[in-house]
Amino acid sequence: MKKYIVVLDPGHGGTDPGAVGPTGLKEKDVAWRIACMVADILMRYGIEIIFTRVGDERVSLDKRVQIANKSKADFFVSIHINSAGNPLATGTETYAYKQGVEGDRLAHSIQSNLVQAIGLSDRGVKYNSLHVTRQTIMPACLVEVAFINNPVEEQLLKNDEFLEKAAVGIAKGILEHVGIDYIPKEDKPMETPQWKKEGIEYLAQNKLMSDPEGWLKKIEEPMSVWAVTTLFMNIHKDLKGDK
Repeated sequence: MKKYIVVLDPGHGGTDPGAVGPTGLKEKDVAWRIACMVADILMRYGIEIIFTRVGDERVSLDKRVQIANKSKADFFVSIHINSAGNPLATGTETYAYKQGVEGDRLAHSIQSNLVQAIGLSDRGVKYNSLHVTRQTIMPACLVEVAFINNPVEEQLLKNDEFLEKAAVGIAKGILEHVGIDYIPKEDKPMETPQWKKEGIEYLAQNKLMSDPEGWLKKIEEPMSVWAVTTLFMNIHKDLKGDK
């Protein structure tokens, strides 16, 4: 069975918050949380995940494209939260670069599964010359989950259950596109990818982390993306000398 690589691109980050809701909820934070949840699902199927940003950092559009194009990934999915001048704007939409290509088919698969999962109005698949879908060399699309400026949808975006439903919808769309049947989490536990074990061993050997024995023991158990990214963010801070 083919091993797929998917680049997940959580929109905005760092000093770029993206759209901000009426109560201050930031697009960058919601996009990151959904991306982590999508990764957790896809990794249960042996799909390798590459993030264009880790945690709350600002990454330029050019850098996101460079990361994707150097990764030899099969697909690129950018995750965003919509906004509009009208506070009553509502629904879910997905963007592809142009019609008739594989990115378009991927967008349709994600859009239909996401709408089914979260129940917001279906704004359909749209086409636009967005930088990250135009410049990436693999099939790509950009998802706008809901409208953060809409007070009702902003409240939904604060809800973990809603975010998990959105993640399942996006993941199911990706899996459907590649011909893999989605199985609920309780019926398919996540397998620990080999790269995690090798990565921890390397970091431990080079003394780039605290409590390596604890992490090496923990690595034998399924690890969420939250655990992995927290680890690497801490290591990144250590290497930079940040406290």
